[in-house]
Amino acid sequence: MKHLPSIDATDIADAVSMRAAIGALREAFATHPAHIARSAYPAAGGDLLVMPAVDDRAAGIKLLMVQPRNVDRGEPVIQGTYVLFDADAGAPVALLDGAALTSLRTPAVSAVATDALSRLDARSLGIIGSGPQCIGHAEAMLCVRPGLDTIVIASRSPANSGAAIATIGDDRVIAGTYGDAASCDIVCTATRATEPLVTAAMVRPGAHINAVGAYRPDMRELAGDVIGQSTVVVDELDAAHDEAGDLIRAAAEGWSWDRVAGDLADVCAGRVARRGTDEITLFKSVGLAFEDLVIARLAAQATNLL
Repeated sequence: MKHLPSIDATDIADAVSMRAAIGALREAFATHPAHIARSAYPAAGGDLLVMPAVDDRAAGIKLLMVQPRNVDRGEPVIQGTYVLFDADAGAPVALLDGAALTSLRTPAVSAVATDALSRLDARSLGIIGSGPQCIGHAEAMLCVRPGLDTIVIASRSPANSGAAIATIGDDRVIAGTYGDAASCDIVCTATRATEPLVTAAMVRPGAHINAVGAYRPDMRELAGDVIGQSTVVVDELDAAHDEAGDLIRAAAEGWSWDRVAGDLADVCAGRVARRGTDEITLFKSVGLAFEDLVIARLAAQATNLL
């Protein structure tokens, strides 16, 4: 097999803007693309994730290692690679930085949900978690709600919060507590918590929440009462049933899956929308493999590899 070109993190950022990623994913969800379940395997205290996807033009597979112990080593928690194929030719065309794809497509998907479900007059954003998803979500939320005037970053590590604030480099960004962040108009949670960080008492009427952490059944960022008072939208229902720890654990406490209002395809098609000023909306994301394929294809096309 010939040597494959590599599209690294810098190349991906240069090739695909956040706005372009949001637009492409909004368009993709509107077509209700096929979902292929990912596989997860415990590995040395972390997780190996295997995520394949196909469409009529391309195919790909993302291989990621999520290693929480890398926080103490000063190394990235998420590392991996993506192999992109030309579906018609049946040949691999490029290797892409898997972590960079994840850091771009996850906040872009949250922005698709936020644009449809959050209040147009939202002025404050709270982000719980200070890793790469924090930085990406700040950028993505500003793309769809440019009128935000306060962004609160909350983390168990003040040093990490400070580093994220410095990286974002915006005077609107401040450090705060979990309660400060959870009381904003738009709330994004992106942690590996196993016990709730956000309770219903913290959340203001009319808020929109993007919960993108807790991608395993044993993880949880939101208390059951948050889910109980929210209109819940998922990225894909089968994936949420299998992986969304927040919802799985709430269901064990009495919440019903029948209360899921729809998935992001329903939102993009206009079948699900915000119904009132004080309604609390919740988008629970576990991440879908086709999202990576959409962004990988954009990056390959921009660099003339597909």
